[in-house]
Parts: sequence; structure tokens; C-alpha cells
Amino acid sequence: MKTPSPSDASDSPRLLHIDRKAPANRAALQVLEEAAAYIRAHPEVESLILMVGSPGQCKPFMTPVDNPLGFIGMLELMKHDLFREK
Repeated sequence: MKTPSPSDASDSPRLLHIDRKAPANRAALQVLEEAAAYIRAHPEVESLILMVGSPGQCKPFMTPVDNPLGFIGMLELMKHDLFREK
């Protein structure tokens, strides 16, 4: 019977480790926490628009819209900022 030596360590059975990826929603949860903190700190906030995107779908969440033109203007500003960042 052969006694294992340190050089035989590579022949010993190994446990397989499955790499766990960070959840895809980590960045979205961080932004949501930042928005919630901002809203709590600023009681004058009147509206919130939130678009949640996942592969193949987009789900909007928002407070009631009293001024549709103002809402569209806010979307245009968000679009402009997005293009400017890229």
C-alpha cells in the first residue's frame, strides 16, 4: 500500500466549487435604496417615476401624473442625460 506524499496531493479528489455570480439586480437595488433615502430626506418630493427593466420586458412604476406634459418633459430630460452619459 502506497503512503500519500505531498507530491500526490494533486491526485487526491477535490471538491468542486461553483462560482456564484453576483445577482443581476444588485445595481438596481442600490439605486432603489438611494432613491428611497432621497425621498425620505426631502419631504417636498411629489412624484416618482421608476422603470424596471429585465430581459424582454419593462415595468413602469409611478405616482399619479397630474401634468402629462411635465411628465413627458421629465422623460425627455432623462433620455438626454442617458445619451450624454454614453
